[in-house]
Amino acid sequence: MSELLDSAARVCSVTYDVAELTVRSIRHLDETIRRHTLLFKQFYEVGNRSLWVVTVFGAFIGLILVLYGGDQLRRFGQERYIGLTGLAIIWEFGPVFTAFILAGRVGSAYAAEIGTMKVYDEIDALRVMGVSPEAYLVTPRLVACVVMTPALVVIADLCALVAGSFMAWVFVRVAPNQFFQVLFQHLTTQHMTRSLVKSAFFGGIIAVTGCYHGFTTTGGAEGVGRSTTQSVVHSLLAIGVADYFIGRLLLAL
Repeated sequence: MSELLDSAARVCSVTYDVAELTVRSIRHLDETIRRHTLLFKQFYEVGNRSLWVVTVFGAFIGLILVLYGGDQLRRFGQERYIGLTGLAIIWEFGPVFTAFILAGRVGSAYAAEIGTMKVYDEIDALRVMGVSPEAYLVTPRLVACVVMTPALVVIADLCALVAGSFMAWVFVRVAPNQFFQVLFQHLTTQHMTRSLVKSAFFGGIIAVTGCYHGFTTTGGAEGVGRSTTQSVVHSLLAIGVADYFIGRLLLAL
């Protein structure tokens, strides 16, 4: 029982520290906008450098969903509704899997980079020079992830839908125009908005989690590796939990 209470206390403490880091970073938003060079660099790191993996992964997600969805619908003679798999892509698979990719590629890089700076006392050096580490390191990364994650989700969705329509044409003999006709009959602006809102939250989770683990790194090179691993694991868990609660909240609105 005591171990359970200790674990709950650690979770509450970490949650408070992450929330505090987020608030401090948001307070420096105007300063980050003035330092637009740092911001544009992070836009490039999050967006351009993640584009190819998001594109390829999104395409194969579309292929796989239509492959298995078409197989099930064909058993009931309802393959003409295969376009409805596009709703699952836009609602859930696009935002979640894109966030997973960014957690592994971007979040881990944040933890490793800031963790290395922490080990070599470079963060203390920034404070000595009168530079806020949150403004210099966290806020640009947070803004970049919040802005670029929805953009990457849109690209992943488009690739998944195009690849899915091709698979529907080849596998269940449903033409691409029929695929998209069924999809657009049921897709609304509200659905797209929910997807983008979730994506922005996921981007914030990835940035803050990676930076938090970087700031709490100890123990040299081994500690950097440990922080990097923890950043990815905790980001994936946080994205899964946030996906459920944000989904419930958006559906209730």
